[in-house]
Amino acid sequence: MLIYAINRILQLIPIVFILSLIVFMMVEALPGDIIDTMADIDTEIDAVTRAALEKELGLDQPWYVRYAWWLGDLAQGDFGKSMVTRRPVAIELLERIPATIYLAAVGIGLSLIIAIPFGTLAAVHRNSPTDYAAQVTSLIGISIPEFWFAILSILVFALYLGWLPSSGYVGLSEDFGASLWFLVLPAVAIGFRQAAYTTRLTRSSMLDEVNKDYVVTHRSLGLSERKVIYKYTLRNALIPTITISGLQFANLLGGTVVLETIFAWPGIGLAIYDAIQLRDYPVIQAGILFLGFKVVLINLLVDLMYRVLNPRVGIGSS
Repeated sequence: MLIYAINRILQLIPIVFILSLIVFMMVEALPGDIIDTMADIDTEIDAVTRAALEKELGLDQPWYVRYAWWLGDLAQGDFGKSMVTRRPVAIELLERIPATIYLAAVGIGLSLIIAIPFGTLAAVHRNSPTDYAAQVTSLIGISIPEFWFAILSILVFALYLGWLPSSGYVGLSEDFGASLWFLVLPAVAIGFRQAAYTTRLTRSSMLDEVNKDYVVTHRSLGLSERKVIYKYTLRNALIPTITISGLQFANLLGGTVVLETIFAWPGIGLAIYDAIQLRDYPVIQAGILFLGFKVVLINLLVDLMYRVLNPRVGIGSS
């Protein structure tokens, strides 16, 4: 396991390098720049001022020179400074990371709490009303876009009923109760769709397991159906569920841009959205690179967890 983990970590180096190049080129492809954004605010920017600003911001250099500078700074842990706030980008992002992790973790946790029992019951009671209800509900959840569900939730629970706040954020350390109050709508908006996927996956995995030889053997030994299902079958059925949930969590850390914008949730996604609007290149590049690296890292952790949960899978060099 240790050798396998080391090999996988070493494989991350070229992946991160390629990822950094892709991120840089994607940002380079964005139309306009921060000077154009500044010009929308201050129409007095002339050619001389523009040239001076380009030199100050390094925009007068070819893309490969700026990429080399950026890569060199990254190797030293320097993500640069925001072109808008002039603050270090690392500080800008570090202040946003807890809010994104908080939302993604609660959202995926909520989906697992709903999906695992629901999917298990659907598989155990196949072709029953419970099974049909699980399938219909999960189909609805998959079919509804998250942003539409989020807007509908705001209309119903915030505007019409007035039960919950429509947007905003309060840290756990500031006010625990208020923090949970602001968390309800965005967490449900995320968790509902993820629970739909996980329910279908859990049901499918359980149906694959219940007819295997080891299940038949345990039943023949006189073990209760509850013990066979929840002690032996469910454990094996959850392996793909946990694997996919890890990948879903990785995607949520970077895929909540729209929801963070809708709910004014001050996470990484909202920071990237604001930076794109202002053409704040350092924040965009560092934010997207962080999200990409996070996906790679979580994939590694999920792979290692999968092998721990399922020792039958051999650990090779790849």
